[in-house]
Amino acid sequence: MVRLLVFLFALLAAAPSVAKPLVVILADPRGVETTDLIAPYAVLAESGVVDVKVIAPSLEPVRLMPGRAWVRPQATYAELTRRPDVVIVPFLMPAFDPDRDAWLRAQARAGARIVSICAGAETLARAGLLDGREATTHWYEMNRLAKAFPKVRWRRDRRWVVDGPITTTAGVTASIPASLVLLRDLAGDAVMRDTATRLGVPMPDQTHNGGAFRANGDAVLTGLSGWTNAWRGEKVAVRIADGFDDLAFAIALDAWSRTNRSEAFASETATSRHGLTIIAPSRPPRADRTITPKNADPTDALNAIAAAYGKATARYVALTLEHPYWLQR
Repeated sequence: MVRLLVFLFALLAAAPSVAKPLVVILADPRGVETTDLIAPYAVLAESGVVDVKVIAPSLEPVRLMPGRAWVRPQATYAELTRRPDVVIVPFLMPAFDPDRDAWLRAQARAGARIVSICAGAETLARAGLLDGREATTHWYEMNRLAKAFPKVRWRRDRRWVVDGPITTTAGVTASIPASLVLLRDLAGDAVMRDTATRLGVPMPDQTHNGGAFRANGDAVLTGLSGWTNAWRGEKVAVRIADGFDDLAFAIALDAWSRTNRSEAFASETATSRHGLTIIAPSRPPRADRTITPKNADPTDALNAIAAAYGKATARYVALTLEHPYWLQR
């Protein structure tokens, strides 16, 4: 009996471990939308059941847009040691890059699931990955992309759209629920729910009224009012230190940089609790306001902006983020 137990333990020790799914998020030193990149990274990394990496053509720091901060890629394309199971494409600058498109097509042919966030759908469309499929994108880009890519069946009534191995999302904040759904597909409902609870974000809801998001008179007036006074706008420091909450940081930096009344920047260079390094400006401006992000739910950031600049400005920010707060009156 003892020999049998020893033999069984030896077999277990020698058995190969099952690799976690590998998810890579594309970045480019020329720029990437802040929440588009950080939200899926934070959601998947928080789960603990997925290997997730931010990759770029080089290890050069990547500019986060909007806001004043940079993110350090964790690997280059060439450094990947195995094919990714999932490739996530945020809104990248520029949207079109022949080498990137060829790499994306190769990953799709190899069986990777491809996910675009927000206007990252343009990159997929330019690579030919959306032809004949249903897809969605940021409301502001919808009409332009529908004309440019008529082979795609564009939808406004879903916060994310899954068509076979391709997933696309609506505007910026749809990245959070869509990432949770991706996590559910990779690891199960219980893992998704536990992760959402720990992050403090609601369960994903696919329903969406994309047609309600448009540049109406109120939005134009609010945006122009802020823009004409931008020269005297506030400098907002988003306070971070090693171990900070990367998702809460992304929402704060993104939202406070969209008011046309403020510009947000990272207070210092630090590494998040999920291992993402954010690089602050080498010469940060003097802060008129300092915020410490504590909640990853975008509604909290929008409420704080409403308290600072009024609800009209908060709704304008929600419009640019394509968040349901815009629908409030």
